[in-house]
Amino acid sequence: MSDKANDSNENENERITELMDVFTRFAKADWRKSAKWGIRASEARVLFAIQNNSRMTGKPTTVTELSKYLQVTSPTVTQLVNALIAGGYVIRAIHPEDRRISEITLTDKGESLARQAADEYRRMFSGLIEHLGEEQSEQLVALLTQAFDYFQGLK
Repeated sequence: MSDKANDSNENENERITELMDVFTRFAKADWRKSAKWGIRASEARVLFAIQNNSRMTGKPTTVTELSKYLQVTSPTVTQLVNALIAGGYVIRAIHPEDRRISEITLTDKGESLARQAADEYRRMFSGLIEHLGEEQSEQLVALLTQAFDYFQGLK
């Protein structure tokens, strides 16, 4: 094998190691696993989704809508909603016209927590933009989107 080919392989192996390392560090990062509100990050995402859907439609949210919005299965959403019900963050009611459909709405406690968490995430990402600058933030969004699309294509 030529020296040029060896250098190329070494450079590629180095990039692979660096990418694996940074993805591992992101997976372990505490910023997205914040339990400071007493709920898991996945439960906070459900609160955001309910809040956003309710604002957009003016109606309660269904498990099916949450599943589509969050891109997870309905059983996963049901487990998360059950935990949020137990914590007093959401309530579940039967749809008045179709008893097979459960409608999920935020309680005052859930609305307050969703607002607090949204403010915290906004502050955190605003700080990241300030840290990186506008141009690098735009580049980061583009690169992460490309990486996501690549990994989605591997399925």
